[in-house]
Amino acid sequence: MKTLRAISSLAAIGLLAALAGAASAQQGGSAGQGTGFSMTPPLPGYSGKAPVAPPTSVPMTLPQPSTGTGGGGGLAVPGAQAPASAAGPAFPPPASAPPASAPPASARSGESLPSTGLGVPGEAGAPAPSAAPFQMVPGQPAPRVAPTPSASAPVLPQRPDRFIVPQPRMIFAGEVASRAWVVYVTEEEAARQVTFLLSYLNAVVVMPETSRIRVALNGQTLIETPIASSQTPAHIAVPIQRGTLRAGANMIRIDVVQRHRTDCAVSATYELWTELNNAGTGLAFAGGRPPLTGGLDDLPSVGFDDKGVTTIRVLTPGPIEGGGTARVLRVVQGLSVRGQYPNPAVVAAEGAQGPTPPGALTVVIGTASELPRLMATVPPDARQRPVTTFLEDDRLGAPVLVISGPTPADVDRAIDRLNSVNIPQTDALSTQTRFAPNTPLFNGERSLRLSELGVTTQEFSGRRFRSEFQIALPPDFYAEAYGNATLFLDAAFTAAVRPGSHVDVYVNQQIASTLPITTRGGGLFQHDPIFIPLRNFRPGINRLWLEVVLDTEADARCLPGATLPADNRFVLFDSSEFAMANFARIGRMPDLAAFSATAFPYNLDGSPIAVVLARQDSSTLSAASTLMSRLALSNGAPLPIDASPASVTLGERNAIFVGGIDHIASSVLEQVGIASSTRANWVVSAGDDGRLSESPAGENYDNVLERFRNRQQGEGSSMASEQANPQNTPQIYERWRDSVQGRGGIYAVVDNFEGWLKSTFSISFESLRIQEGRRALYEPPPRTSLVMAQGNSTNGTQAWTLVTGRTPETLAASMVRFTADSAWNRIGGQAVAFQNSTGDLERHDVGSFRFIVTEPLSFANFRMIAANWLSTNIVPYALMLLIAGTVLGIATAFLLRRLGRPT
Repeated sequence: MKTLRAISSLAAIGLLAALAGAASAQQGGSAGQGTGFSMTPPLPGYSGKAPVAPPTSVPMTLPQPSTGTGGGGGLAVPGAQAPASAAGPAFPPPASAPPASAPPASARSGESLPSTGLGVPGEAGAPAPSAAPFQMVPGQPAPRVAPTPSASAPVLPQRPDRFIVPQPRMIFAGEVASRAWVVYVTEEEAARQVTFLLSYLNAVVVMPETSRIRVALNGQTLIETPIASSQTPAHIAVPIQRGTLRAGANMIRIDVVQRHRTDCAVSATYELWTELNNAGTGLAFAGGRPPLTGGLDDLPSVGFDDKGVTTIRVLTPGPIEGGGTARVLRVVQGLSVRGQYPNPAVVAAEGAQGPTPPGALTVVIGTASELPRLMATVPPDARQRPVTTFLEDDRLGAPVLVISGPTPADVDRAIDRLNSVNIPQTDALSTQTRFAPNTPLFNGERSLRLSELGVTTQEFSGRRFRSEFQIALPPDFYAEAYGNATLFLDAAFTAAVRPGSHVDVYVNQQIASTLPITTRGGGLFQHDPIFIPLRNFRPGINRLWLEVVLDTEADARCLPGATLPADNRFVLFDSSEFAMANFARIGRMPDLAAFSATAFPYNLDGSPIAVVLARQDSSTLSAASTLMSRLALSNGAPLPIDASPASVTLGERNAIFVGGIDHIASSVLEQVGIASSTRANWVVSAGDDGRLSESPAGENYDNVLERFRNRQQGEGSSMASEQANPQNTPQIYERWRDSVQGRGGIYAVVDNFEGWLKSTFSISFESLRIQEGRRALYEPPPRTSLVMAQGNSTNGTQAWTLVTGRTPETLAASMVRFTADSAWNRIGGQAVAFQNSTGDLERHDVGSFRFIVTEPLSFANFRMIAANWLSTNIVPYALMLLIAGTVLGIATAFLLRRLGRPT
């Protein structure tokens, strides 16, 4: 009996415990449905508890992606969800309960939950629930939910119909950065409904709460959103209001403000970057991009691909020998000048080809009777008169430019009409499709405000401020050894800025001048001059940027929250001016910097340029066409050419030689200063096929591992020491120079004295020469992809320029990257060696040159020419001073004797 009573007591206790557990589970389940789990830290200024929503039954149905409003009103795309700060502080929801049918946050944004592999409802790939959710309220039946179809695959981001990034990679580095350029559209494109697509990836150390990216089109802001996509590229889509996008030129400007998550040091600002995803950034047109079927004025609207390259595919009906080569070289020049393409790349092809790829232009050249072999649709007017027109072809797609006529003479007249274009470059160079505004040209004394150079007044609260602009100099600029440019600075800084801060000016990626901040308590720069030596400039385009490094007590302490935006500590006014005085104007040969600037000296007299192809094949013609299109773009007008010059007259003409080095004559190599041994020592490097190779670190690692294995197998350390190093670095040269020449005694004293002269006065023993010795031929590094060299013709009065590669195929592939701004604007000296896989460019400076008179030799110009020449030729300058002093002393002694006072 006692046993039965004990069992009954235990059963009652168990029943009570079960009821209590059920009630607790009901409360927990209701709370979990209303609040959920969050890893978001508490917001500043808010310490209350989040209100708990009443128990509701939420149907677990995944809605279709919807249009969001955060981050500039774009579409919420998977993988691009902005943090809570994207649209302002995420304050707690109001106390009133949301509607029972409100979907979860992830469903409202169009995103599925992360996959767990357990089939959790709401995650990608999980089946939709087919039964009603479990309901714990006694006496109430569970609500019935209609079954829903299974979740579809994640929505892919929208792909642009027009790419707009004009270079392979566009990176915004530092705490503030901006870039502006121009994109052309046709009337049909501007009339359609257009969506602007932005995709980017940023460094993980960028703080999303205080970092923002802003995109403006023709002065109207389209997107302004936090930078918060360090794992996968963000995708933002914003519809463009009608009337904002105009037919013709449209200015796009991107401004970026970035702050570090934790570090307040100036060095930490170099870790901040945001890179545009070219493949996801551009314009999307309703119904797709309309075909390009207008006239020659629509050539700039062709655009480019996701690498910023405009591929011009030229189709000819027959072999390229004969007149076909000249026609191709002439056509691509006119297309490049009219289209103002940032990076034109030409592919010469024979016979029928496939559809035109995106960002490319197919050009068909031939008479009306030859066109049916190349395309499906022949313009009717081509049988009657010369035509140059766009059309959409069933075989080639669009855009297709047809240059044709009844006879070959009519085809030539159509090409003449295409090339009848000239962009004046007396005041500015046309660079707006790559960098806006157009780069102003300084032909002499000139002064421009920063507002005219594209720099606006900017207030700054960070640690390292930077602003960039460009200027251009003529090809006969001759002032690398004397004189200064001046930046008149209008700026201010607060009392928080400590002494030790400084203002730096960089020219062509090299620091050129520094203005230290030495005062306390704040200060104001009112047209304070910063002198920039002219030796930092080159003919052509010069990139300048102003960088201000600010040191403060708050950054030194770096307390929690110190990286958040605070009061502004620096301001740059756009009333600051950049000024240059008159400088010497005389051309030099050889000078590849002047050649890349405006095709100097080939553009002087207007006579046809002899373009000599080492072989008559498509690869060599493609390389020569890409080169000529870039020269025409730099010159602002097509250059007259002669593609079939007589060999007996080459010594008296300006000539350009293009081809593989095995097919270049030894006499041409010697004339331009290239050693003939280059043929034997040149190897094909990885990446010469035009694709970016992987990092050389992997190759170096393999070499080190192989040497280690050799030592372990007892093959000796000598083999390891004889392994060829793929990197031709100055450090290796310095180490060998120290070990070979640094033998102590008189050698060490002379070597140290030369080093002191060079570091203190920029004088070396080479500059103390009186007479030029025998010219040393240049041999590029073995892993070079492309070599450009320049020299005098055989009669010494004209210019010869050689562009060569290891093979015609590697030359054509490397020419695309070589003619891009990143490499083209660094060309200089007598020869350059370019490596396609890394983008490295080695320069061989001029040993001797001849002058080419381009401006009248007035007294002022002659004085500045003499000043620059004497500054680079020290011994003649010293001898002239010695002779002048001797003559003055003799004349003084003679005069004193005539006066009767010999002493």
